Amino acid sequence: MKYVHLGAITLSVGVLLSACGGGGGGAMIETPRPPDPAPSLDTQNAFSGSASRDSGAITERQSSLTEVIRGSSGPVFGSVSQNYYTAGLSAARRVNTTFTGDRFTLQVNRQDGSAVNLDSARDTVFDVVTYSPSENTVTDRPSVDGYIAKVSGNTATVAAVGVEWSSTDYTDYLAGGYWIHFDGNSNDLELGAFIDGPAFEDLTHNLPVTGTATYNGRAGGLYLGMSGTDTVSTPGTFEEGQYQGNVRLTADFGTSQISGRIYNVGVYNINGIETNGNTYFDPYLTSTDYEAHLASVSINPNGTFGGAGVRVTHPDLTITSSTGSWGGRFSNVNDSAGNPRAAAGTHAAYFTTAGGSEAILTGAFYGATEQFE
Repeated sequence: MKYVHLGAITLSVGVLLSACGGGGGGAMIETPRPPDPAPSLDTQNAFSGSASRDSGAITERQSSLTEVIRGSSGPVFGSVSQNYYTAGLSAARRVNTTFTGDRFTLQVNRQDGSAVNLDSARDTVFDVVTYSPSENTVTDRPSVDGYIAKVSGNTATVAAVGVEWSSTDYTDYLAGGYWIHFDGNSNDLELGAFIDGPAFEDLTHNLPVTGTATYNGRAGGLYLGMSGTDTVSTPGTFEEGQYQGNVRLTADFGTSQISGRIYNVGVYNINGIETNGNTYFDPYLTSTDYEAHLASVSINPNGTFGGAGVRVTHPDLTITSSTGSWGGRFSNVNDSAGNPRAAAGTHAAYFTTAGGSEAILTGAFYGATEQFE
């Protein structure tokens, strides 16, 4: 087994793969399912291939998440993306995707000129689940989600990706998801999220000048957590895993403001290490009472929106600080009521509690109006 060293955290490549595996679910479409012993993959759909997974082990812990993550890009536009990164990497600049119905590619470009590239026709693909239009509760369009991984020496990248498209036109698609990247040669770590699609690029928008619209949908992402004295885990336990929930956005076109909330949050594919060195892996979805409140931000004439103000809450925890940013853009296709039929973007937050717990999270969201067609 190959190992990737990240400062004071040593993660095996097996942990990286199992953390982003877990049997379907994934990016933003539906609730994850328990892992299958050997996933059966449909090679006629957007992803193809297979991979075995080893849960591996986290062999060391980090004293503070702030010692791991040094910077955050905030939401950047073209499509929408953002990332947390350590000192040897840099902020995301732009994400590009392609989708042809049987192939998906992802390129994350950073401000320092480096890039992350994944290709479903070339790299390892696993835990693929396809959905009929009736199973896609957001837009009633066909969709697929799965995981793409690439490991080369001590460097590894895994992305959880969901794609939906028009049943008559693959070029009318939306892709969204999140990635984790380890560079063992430089001991660097990156967590990021993105959305991309032809209707969410830098194109002319004719936004309404009055009225409101509500966008309901899904959100999901990655998190790193350190337990204090106010959680069920042993203090000092380090965790990394995935989360998903519902999102509800409210846009006021008269005032050019939009705000939202991520709720019904559950966590899954959790890898943890306690202070005594014991490790665990839990693939199953566990409900939590966390919510992320997305503060009101301005809607720009080009259909983008974003800013600071992500406040994480929990009814049983005293959260002493919560900082973050979020942003997105409207689809340039309108619904039958004349409003943009969808809104999608990314979010990120860091919070601490009175008991010394802390967490970093970053993910993507996607919502549509009831008149989406």
